[in-house]
This record gives sequence, structure tokens and C-alpha cells, in this order.
Amino acid sequence: MTTEAKEKKAPDYSESAENLCNPSEVYELLVRLHGEQVSLEGQREKLRAENENLIAQIELTEQVIAGLQKDIREAIETYGSFQDTELGYYGIKYRRMIKSYHAEAFNTYFSKFASAVVEETINVKALEGLIKGKLIDETELKQRNVITEETQFAFVIR
Repeated sequence: MTTEAKEKKAPDYSESAENLCNPSEVYELLVRLHGEQVSLEGQREKLRAENENLIAQIELTEQVIAGLQKDIREAIETYGSFQDTELGYYGIKYRRMIKSYHAEAFNTYFSKFASAVVEETINVKALEGLIKGKLIDETELKQRNVITEETQFAFVIR
């Protein structure tokens, strides 16, 4: 084990784990999981070693395909788009419109509808900065329902 591996401490979920009681049933399943993960990695290594030539051929083909895709984009720019729906061949340059909405302009020109569509939000990063700088107390924000918390659960399985 390297010095770096020794220094890296495993995370401790004692403060946030739900019903932390280390049941043997979960331990046994985790032991099986880790065994299968080690087995899978060994199988992958064996596959890589046995197929080095095939992997090299695949990587070369991927490079050829990337080059062809670049050439096709350039040809479309020069000559135009192509499609054959029967063969399923497409070399298309298409446009799509992406809309951006600007609240300030809406407020200026459509003020009577602004309250129905324009929403205020809290800049969370800025608020966290105020809390970190001790300009606002997080407890007070919670007391005044500026911040509410909801318990959610997630699984850590390694």
C-alpha cells in the first residue's frame, strides 16, 4: 500500500446514515459485491491482454471514422446537405432555434403580465457567502422559513 493510499481516509457517514447498525446481512452482501467487482476487473484485464491487436484495430477505425465525419461536415458546408431516407444516410446541416427570455424587456413592454410570468429567485451562492461571512445567521433564515430542509435518502454502495 502506498503512502498516498494510507493517507486517504475512508468517508465516515456516522452523522448522516439512517439506522446505522451494521447488520451482518448487509455486510455479507457487500463482501459478495466486492468479490464480484475484483473478479470483473480481472476479467477485463484478461480480455484486454488477449485482444490487444483487436483493440488497436478498433482505435484505428475510430480515428478513420472521426476523419470521415470531419470531411463530411466540410463537404456539407461546400456542397450542401444530403439525405437518403431509404438507406438512412444523412449528411445534414440543420438549424434549430434556441429561445432566451429576458425579464427586463418583458417588464418594459408587457408590464401588465409581468407578475404572471416573471419570478424572483434567491442567488444561493450569494446567500451562502453572506452566511459564511457571518452577515446573516442560517438559524434565523430557517426560523423565518427562508430556508427549509427536507430529508432525502440516497445509497452509497461501493
